[in-house]
Amino acid sequence: MSGVVVRGRALRESHGPTVVLLHPLGAGADFWERAADSLDGLGVYSVDLPGHGGCPVPDAPYGTADVAAALATHLRGLGHQGVHVVGLSLGGLVALELAAHDPGLVSSLVVAATVPFYPEDWRERWRVRAADAARLGVTPFVEPTLQLWLTPAALAADGAEVAYVKRALADIDPRGYALACLALAEADVASRLGTITAPTLLVDGELDAPMFHDGAAHLARSIPGARRAVIPGARHASALEFAEPFARLVRNWVRPGNDSPDEGSR
Repeated sequence: MSGVVVRGRALRESHGPTVVLLHPLGAGADFWERAADSLDGLGVYSVDLPGHGGCPVPDAPYGTADVAAALATHLRGLGHQGVHVVGLSLGGLVALELAAHDPGLVSSLVVAATVPFYPEDWRERWRVRAADAARLGVTPFVEPTLQLWLTPAALAADGAEVAYVKRALADIDPRGYALACLALAEADVASRLGTITAPTLLVDGELDAPMFHDGAAHLARSIPGARRAVIPGARHASALEFAEPFARLVRNWVRPGNDSPDEGSR
């Protein structure tokens, strides 16, 4: 798809395995900075998805498969191979598409707060949100995002996590946000899940919306050998508010000989 590119930057240099991080809707590569601080012994490369962070807004609607293809080209162009891909929500859908599209590139997956497709009522919600973002900007979606992503304790504290969400949504181009909403409306990786060969860990925030627990259950049934782990007390943005427990799951999944998640696995 014309105009679909990704950009990224290294958050941590290491001679160990490389972890590629894919953020949720409305965030950017900096979403992962706190988690990256706890990914000891791993190289960390964080990606700006189309229309987010420093990545240009595509000139036409696109799909998550288009993003995965652009990401594969980008990573191979940098000389990466056998990377460990971590994605949350929108980033999780792109991670799944990448593993299905280019299995030789992906050594393992960690997919959090992700559904393989949205039910029709949510598809329509995404279309409406895209139209509203193009017309009104992103400000109307700040409060709903905070309520979905963060726990009441984090919201009451009004600390760094809240500041990050507000800043990220204030900075994003409304056109980029709207096109990402349209991509979510059309996303459907369900038919390709059975082709994923990378070892896959599915991460639930204990207090996330039921739709995402249902999505994780669908993914667990459909991806051969997939496992699940729960981060206690977390909502949708577990990697932001619970960065260290999330990073511990990633470390234990990626490091050879230490492949058992240490939070509430199931």
